[in-house]
Amino acid sequence: MEGYLFKRASNAFKTWNRRWFSIQNNQLVYQKKFKDNPTVVVEDLRLCTVKHCEDIERRFCFEVVSPTKSCMMQADSEKLRQAWIRAVQNSIATAFRDRSDDSEKLDRKSSPSTSSLDSEPREKSLKGEGALQKVMAIAGNSTCCDCDQLEPKWASINLGITLCIQCSGIHRSLGVHFSKVRSLTLDTWEPELLKLMCELGNGVINQIYEARREELGARKPQPGDPRYVHTHAQMNKRTWTPQPDAPGTRIPTPMHQPFMLIQPGAKQGLVSVGLEEAWHESLFCADELDSLFSYFDTSGRLRSRKYSLVSRMLSFLARHFFPVSVCDMRLWGVAEAAEHQPASGSKEQVMFSEPKHYCPGLQLYWAAFTRSLPNMAEALAHGAQVNWINTEEEKRTPLIMAVQGGSLVTCEFLLQNSASVNQQDSQGRGPLHHATILGHTGQVCLFLKRGANQNASDIEDKTPLSIAVEAVNADIVTLLRLAKMNEEMRESEGPYNATGQYSSNSPTDVQYRKCIEEFIGLQLGEA
Repeated sequence: MEGYLFKRASNAFKTWNRRWFSIQNNQLVYQKKFKDNPTVVVEDLRLCTVKHCEDIERRFCFEVVSPTKSCMMQADSEKLRQAWIRAVQNSIATAFRDRSDDSEKLDRKSSPSTSSLDSEPREKSLKGEGALQKVMAIAGNSTCCDCDQLEPKWASINLGITLCIQCSGIHRSLGVHFSKVRSLTLDTWEPELLKLMCELGNGVINQIYEARREELGARKPQPGDPRYVHTHAQMNKRTWTPQPDAPGTRIPTPMHQPFMLIQPGAKQGLVSVGLEEAWHESLFCADELDSLFSYFDTSGRLRSRKYSLVSRMLSFLARHFFPVSVCDMRLWGVAEAAEHQPASGSKEQVMFSEPKHYCPGLQLYWAAFTRSLPNMAEALAHGAQVNWINTEEEKRTPLIMAVQGGSLVTCEFLLQNSASVNQQDSQGRGPLHHATILGHTGQVCLFLKRGANQNASDIEDKTPLSIAVEAVNADIVTLLRLAKMNEEMRESEGPYNATGQYSSNSPTDVQYRKCIEEFIGLQLGEA
């Protein structure tokens, strides 16, 4: 199909221009004049989806969405709009049927929209090949996560899986809220994103999303199946996950057993347990505990925070995951807390309670703190809200708990799944505040990169910069001041240059980005 359409420009003014559009060789192209070379809008229709656009000032609009961009177009009538939408959909279906490797492609150099791909330095393509090798080394990643097609070249970065080109197109058609698709060979991979992919993988994710597939008698799509079979499987995949409260999915813990939340001056309903007796029943060994919380120092400033967070976390874990009666308190500093409690009788007593109930949001909350990406993925599969608020813990979110846990990759996983980088707790502190307080330089870089508001103040009227200055943290002070200077220079460039995005190529902006990436890479290298 071919004909005239109005195309909305991608510039700041969002102007509409009339162009001659056509579909050629599984590509959507347009021409300004008939003698001009075609400009490629979409290189591969298999990776695209088309949809109506109603919430816009113009009528008869529709949008073609690809993994890297979208194109808004307007037809002259509703009839023509429907005809174009059907034509694009039919072309997508035809492209999947005709999967010849030597299909003709239009010259990229004739397309301004793709010329940047040809001008990228060779280092970026090398990074792509390196990313492919590292990701493919993870268990299960040598085949497509959805259909077992060999040698997948695409990935879903928020799910942490590899995909073939057909399944990647289906993932993209379901929307970025479901899956964010990226090429393993064509795109540049940031170090934190590559680390995230290596922490998950097809084996881990399929253990979650396909746990009940055989039990339900569901058939996994195969490489030669029609597109609708793959789409139907993706839409129903969450029903294959085990239900959180289903028998056998979690190890039960008797209700009469005591748990780990210590509350001095405890109220009615708490269980009293002898401290010496509790020491002999340990949930974790000493090496595991030291490894898990090695980021905590031994100063009095952080000890109370460690004591509070760890006790609540172990209470949740003991209730829902582990068949043990009491967690080891001595290794978590409980003995130190007990020393300050008044003695009652010949044996010191400590009070315990257990969580009130289980929910996916709570699992995500504590899994973020313990740096457990598989448990976080499971919680999201069960419907956990990525910005879930724990009203009993100062309205903290999973992202704030990931900061407390000290893992940059955990923060990246939540951000890739649409976590808010500026959501504050009851103290008015967002993730950037907490990362600054704890001195986590890598996390500060990550949040600045994602557009965190460094001018936000907490209830004590402290900004991240003032906190860093007070703590005499030279690295974070430098980063925050550099980010502020970069933001001010962007604002001075013009009213249409939005802040918070890497839209400028000025020397200051390039140096700023380089500094951020170096700090993140250094943090990941030390992890």
